[in-house]
Amino acid sequence: MQARFTGLHPWSAPGDHIELYVGDGYIDLHNDCSLLDLTLTGHPKTVLRLEFQHVTAGRFLLEFHDVGELVLLQDAVSSDCWSEPPEKEPEGIDQVRYYEYGAELPPVFEIQSLTLQCKFRAWEVSFRFLVG
Repeated sequence: MQARFTGLHPWSAPGDHIELYVGDGYIDLHNDCSLLDLTLTGHPKTVLRLEFQHVTAGRFLLEFHDVGELVLLQDAVSSDCWSEPPEKEPEGIDQVRYYEYGAELPPVFEIQSLTLQCKFRAWEVSFRFLVG
């Protein structure tokens, strides 16, 4: 089944989606953004939030709703954080893969960066800019 998309143009499946098409433009998660935060909220439903800093557009969230089967792998070196602040040495996302596997199951997402890999199922993807 296909995921719902809110605040960004829907993705085709299967496919790799490193660019988010929002409004009249796009955001390149690899070249123009730094991953600042990853959080998992469990109540009232499971939401995986990725917070980014874009070089000109500011901070935004990419959220995955109704997450299940989450597998997260962190590189041992990344536990010491970045060698430079993110604004000097951006830690963007290398790959976002989206595919549908199983007629009644949520779609699968795979996100990979230099130091982080995660794979999960989710019913909805949302995008929103943060104010302030």
